[in-house]
Order: sequence, then C-alpha cells, then structure tokens
Amino acid sequence: MQKRVLIIDDVAIIRAYVKAALKDDTLDVVEAASGQQALDALAIAPVDLILCDVNMPGMNGHDFVVRLRHEGNRTPLIMLTAEGDRDIIGKLIQLGIQGYILKPFKPAVLLARVREQLFGADERSARDPPPQTPPTARGD
Repeated sequence: MQKRVLIIDDVAIIRAYVKAALKDDTLDVVEAASGQQALDALAIAPVDLILCDVNMPGMNGHDFVVRLRHEGNRTPLIMLTAEGDRDIIGKLIQLGIQGYILKPFKPAVLLARVREQLFGADERSARDPPPQTPPTARGD
C-alpha cells in the first residue's frame, strides 16, 4: 500500500531533489510551494507524512505547524532546515514534529528517515536480521 508524503518548500529545485530522493514504489509524493498551498492540499486529501522547510516567505514552517496543529491535524512532520538553531528546533519539537533533517542531506539519509517514520518496525525488520535470543539457562 502506498503512503502519501507532502513536500513543502518554496524552492522548486529543493522539492524536485526531495521528490527524486523519495522515488520509491511505496511512496506517492505530492508537492506544495507554500504553507498555505499545503493547507489547501491537506483539506482535499490527507497524507501520511509531511516534510516541511522551516524558512519560507509568507507562512514559514513554524507558522505552518502552528496552524496545522491548531486545526487538529496530527499528521507526522519532519522539518527540513539549514537552521542549526536549537531554539527554533526546540519550539518545533514542542509543537509536535517528529524530527528534523539538516540541509544539505544525502538522498539515502532522507529516504531512510522517511521509511522509518512511515513503516517503523516493519521497515526495520525488512532490513535487519531478527535479533538473536540468548540461550536460556538450564537448571539441571
């Protein structure tokens, strides 16, 4: 079953880069060029994960998260940011984001993080061998 991911970034080339990084038959990627455009898209069709830039003109990433949560939308969010400012990140975490990825990032890192968020333990079990169980002590 495909999962829908919404990319929000005002820079078209960044959206294209993220979309290319997420090229995967389990992901349906949609784009928005602004926070308002994203809110409009979410009113029409829900998504499973949102990837949102922090610094955008008009409605920035912080304001988008505030609006989204105020509307009762609890869709998981991962912020994409060049900002290393712990205060900004801390405020976003308090608003309920699931994490952030610092730009620039490698496509494989982004895809792994998205798959982990969307598929969780199922994704780990598909990649990793099952854990070894320790032998039980025998009380002979």
